[in-house]
Amino acid sequence: MEEVLHEAGFTPLRLLGHAEKYSTTRSHLGIYLNVGLTARYKRSSGVPVKPALFHALSRLISKHPILSAIPFATNTQNPYFVRVPNIKLSEVVAFMKDDANSPSSDWREILDNVLEGQHNCPFEIQPNKVLPFWRLCVLESSNWPTGFILVFMFHHSLMDTKSALSLHDELEGYMAQYVGIEPSDKVNSPPGALIPPLEGLYTLSVSQEFLQSQEKYSEPSADNWTAAPQFTPVKSRFSSLWLSEADTNTLITLSKKEQTSVTATLQVLVATSIFSVLPSTYYTLQGDCAVSLRKFLPEPVTTTTLGCYVGSSSTTYRRKPSFDWNEARRTKLAIEHAMAQKGGDMPVGYLAFIQNQHHWMLQKLGRKRMSAFELSNIGASSTLRGGSNFEIESMLFSQSSNACGAAIKVSAVTGRDGRLALGFTWQEGAIEDGMIEEVKRALMGEVERLAVSGKDYFVGLKEWLL
Repeated sequence: MEEVLHEAGFTPLRLLGHAEKYSTTRSHLGIYLNVGLTARYKRSSGVPVKPALFHALSRLISKHPILSAIPFATNTQNPYFVRVPNIKLSEVVAFMKDDANSPSSDWREILDNVLEGQHNCPFEIQPNKVLPFWRLCVLESSNWPTGFILVFMFHHSLMDTKSALSLHDELEGYMAQYVGIEPSDKVNSPPGALIPPLEGLYTLSVSQEFLQSQEKYSEPSADNWTAAPQFTPVKSRFSSLWLSEADTNTLITLSKKEQTSVTATLQVLVATSIFSVLPSTYYTLQGDCAVSLRKFLPEPVTTTTLGCYVGSSSTTYRRKPSFDWNEARRTKLAIEHAMAQKGGDMPVGYLAFIQNQHHWMLQKLGRKRMSAFELSNIGASSTLRGGSNFEIESMLFSQSSNACGAAIKVSAVTGRDGRLALGFTWQEGAIEDGMIEEVKRALMGEVERLAVSGKDYFVGLKEWLL
């Protein structure tokens, strides 16, 4: 296969970094497949999507060499990126029209079904066709001529979701610039070199104490809920939860008032909601939180660079009867403490000490999970542009489930419409059927209670000011 790729014009680029290799190891073993970031657009009625989208993709591919890179030799200890000579846009963009006879008219339910299917579809190198490790789906409806949904799926070795958020912004801008010239279906790959991996840009320090803690496996206690032990094969399930703009604003305002962050508030909301549907024999659980390391990195990395620059922190929670702001403040401090290490003593740094990631990953199967859930909050997209044929309104972040990791993944993003969207992913068979719907209902109940308390606070504040 290697000789065939080279003869076909696939240029070797660089070795994968440890974090990038972690992603290819998981996908090669079928443990974790991909990530998605979806944008819901409004458009001028009758304006076609395809030519503007192809124009925008041509610009993006020419600008970002990572979009033409695919990981190769992922079954070895030294996988590396190769550059595809060109990309045929019609092979990476799928257009889906709604079925007028569809049993569901709710676009959220339709989108959830599409995303669930996408998260079970891996990126692979086929013998007869080599495609990029990203793709798009455009969902259109005859009942909705003034809008469409754009699903961007990508392999985690290429980029993190902060990168995907930036890519969506750029894509929207280039679509707005389209002036009607028919774009080519084939885009030649740019010759530029790839930016070095995370570890090539920055030293991720690891203390001896942390190293020993990572090398030693300690099974969680019986009262710590971790769902079913880690197993394959993986079938990802997905369901979204959309908060209203008012509820989102309440969370933001109250989090600030209570001297915590929205991310910490969400962590505690998820933990509280999970506890509410678990048997009373479970008293503790661990929640992981993905954090961006981008701000610690030197140039050429900027806020818009496409790459994978993510770390994580963990917090243990004890059962509480309801949401507790003290827990949110404690969680904020835990995240701040992790960030104060500037990437030090994080699992991503430990990857450099693993001799064989495939063997290390396979050893996890059959063992208990360490974490009940993982929250990834990428924040808010940029403000509304206005005055364009194509404008992003709401967004939804999603990812595949993980056979060797947290039982429930919660992915959060706030769209330009001011609505916070949560994407829940879980592995079929890892948790009880119907559990996620119960967790979602419990979470909304907690949010509604916070909204009532927030309303009382604002009324009192107004009276005090008057």
